[in-house]
Amino acid sequence: MKNIVEGTLSYKTREEFEKNLREMHLKFLELEECRLDVRSVQKRYEQLIQSAPDAMIFVNKEAKIVRINAQLGSLFGYTEEELIGSDLDTLIPERYRIRHRGNVSKYFEQPRVRPMGMDLMIYGLRKDGSEFPADISLSPLETEDGRLAVGAVRDITERKKAEEDKQRLQEQLAQAEKLSALGRIAANVADEIRNPLTSIGGFARRLHKIADSEREKEYTAYVISEVSRLESLLRGILAFSRSRSPLLEEHSIQGILDEALESWGERCRQQSISVYKEYREDAIVRVDREQVREAVECLIANAVDAMPGGGTLSVVTDREIVNRLPGVRVRIQDTGEGIAAVKLGKVFEPFFTTKVSPRGAGLGLSIAKKIIEEEGGTINIDSIKGAGTTVTLLFPSVGTK
Repeated sequence: MKNIVEGTLSYKTREEFEKNLREMHLKFLELEECRLDVRSVQKRYEQLIQSAPDAMIFVNKEAKIVRINAQLGSLFGYTEEELIGSDLDTLIPERYRIRHRGNVSKYFEQPRVRPMGMDLMIYGLRKDGSEFPADISLSPLETEDGRLAVGAVRDITERKKAEEDKQRLQEQLAQAEKLSALGRIAANVADEIRNPLTSIGGFARRLHKIADSEREKEYTAYVISEVSRLESLLRGILAFSRSRSPLLEEHSIQGILDEALESWGERCRQQSISVYKEYREDAIVRVDREQVREAVECLIANAVDAMPGGGTLSVVTDREIVNRLPGVRVRIQDTGEGIAAVKLGKVFEPFFTTKVSPRGAGLGLSIAKKIIEEEGGTINIDSIKGAGTTVTLLFPSVGTK
């Protein structure tokens, strides 16, 4: 038994014990190296997250925020301490929260990589209560604590604005093409009608001269009046539809305004309209003098028609910056009845008129707008019902007189 017992006992020699210690020490060094490698990888991973150009957020299946980077905190206006552990609803506008919770649950049931640009309408809610349109990419991440959803968030306010501007330009282009086609048709029709209409007017004037009875004179006068109105309409259609090649030369804006006002001087006197001029800036503009004068006369005509019982017509010029360059601003103001707000957005549309009198064809402002924009200027109208109307023109200037 002693031998058997002694046979089961084993004793390590000193050399074997030291060898085991050395092996244990090596294992310890390997573990320490692995630990340092892990810490290094974690540090690099953290640096990658923090240096990512997009705002990054990590969410668990309970829709709790477990991690963010500095960009996300800056985007939403929170610190990391404020968001870690809070519900994802914190960053979602209230009207979208119920639907968003359902989307989070579905994502964890079927996790997948979802890139940006999926045309999903997503909005973020900042700490200050403001909202912004966002685009987000999602990807699943397996961790020791379970599966997480990693989101990269972008503020796409500028992108949406650019898209809206593009859409608006496309709509304007389509509208311009429609108006161009309509203009060509109208011009062709006007050309066909003009000659017979002129003949009708000529014969009506002759008949008026030889008419024997008052009733005959009344009828012929009515025909002449209607022919004159139609001729005016045709001139407006042709003026609006014709292609223009502006003869750009340097002119004094004051000279153009004075000529336009002079042509309406007698009409203003007849209607007891006083004319007020204040040229604070007599700029030199590079325009087609005759076309700009035509546009200004259209605007003066509208102002005069708005004051059948008299009033004040004001023409004021001053300095303005146009596209970061020196320019001149021209304001043509009347003291008429003004234009209702619901109609103000349509005043530049062809054939739209606010006049009660059937004399107007509704082309004056359309023609003026077309000319001014072709000359490199802009036109804007402001009006208050019962307090008059102001039309503002802006032109780049090439100097002062």
